[in-house]
Amino acid sequence: MHPILCRWADGTTLATYSVLTALGYLTGIVWLRTQVKNLRTTPAVFYSLVGTLLVAALSGGKLGFFIVEWREFVVAPGPMLLEWNTGWVFWSGFLLACLAGFFYQIWYNKTHRPRTYLPVADYFGTALALGHVIGRIGCWAEGCCHGRPTGLPWGSLFTSLASSVPPHLLGVLLHPTQLYEAFGEAVAAAVLIGWGLPGIRAGKYRYGTAFLGYILYYSILRFLIESLRGDDRGLFLSTALSPSQWVSLAAGLAAAWALKTRGVAEHHPAKRSIYADGKP
Repeated sequence: MHPILCRWADGTTLATYSVLTALGYLTGIVWLRTQVKNLRTTPAVFYSLVGTLLVAALSGGKLGFFIVEWREFVVAPGPMLLEWNTGWVFWSGFLLACLAGFFYQIWYNKTHRPRTYLPVADYFGTALALGHVIGRIGCWAEGCCHGRPTGLPWGSLFTSLASSVPPHLLGVLLHPTQLYEAFGEAVAAAVLIGWGLPGIRAGKYRYGTAFLGYILYYSILRFLIESLRGDDRGLFLSTALSPSQWVSLAAGLAAAWALKTRGVAEHHPAKRSIYADGKP
């Protein structure tokens, strides 16, 4: 793979991971911008919410990495704080972004007509799936989040010392777990954009179905892919499951419970509202 996209004469480099991750965020934001009418908001409010969630996602992603790798962080915090090409945890970034969105909604409701959370979350969850496709391709280029050795013909071969693959796995065919996840996210984005969101707008499905359905789907996808990961995922509660698998299990169960409790079908489309007062 190609972890270094550009290298200048002074030795400064530009990581492929950084470019593709930024492109993933940008793709999600650009798509969301086309949905402002469906979100029933203004560009100013849209960009303030996007900025809030972006800062929360980045902060949460780094915080999760520091927690998972706390032993290394305690020994040498400086290099880990300055490293931006790798070292992000999806679930912690996602959870902190959800929490930030919740508090943003509380603030918004104090100065605007009160709205509910899930109609907006449906669109932001879809944008996340769309952007994550490109972000995981960036992981593949970097070699982070790599898989275990495999004899399958589509295994990925990493040879660059600049990659995040440890030296003993360089030149070894590895499960392209990054591409597995990118493909899974592409399927999620396609289903949500082509079927889920139109169904919600048409009144067939309840608000929140796309968001909760995505969480359930991604939890299953991530849990399965984690079993093929070859990097150090750490253990939790002295079990064979990684921290991400435990979070996936908890998030998946919570989403499944919410979908079952709330129901998926919209039985009274004419009476539903995105506003807390229940009026159209």
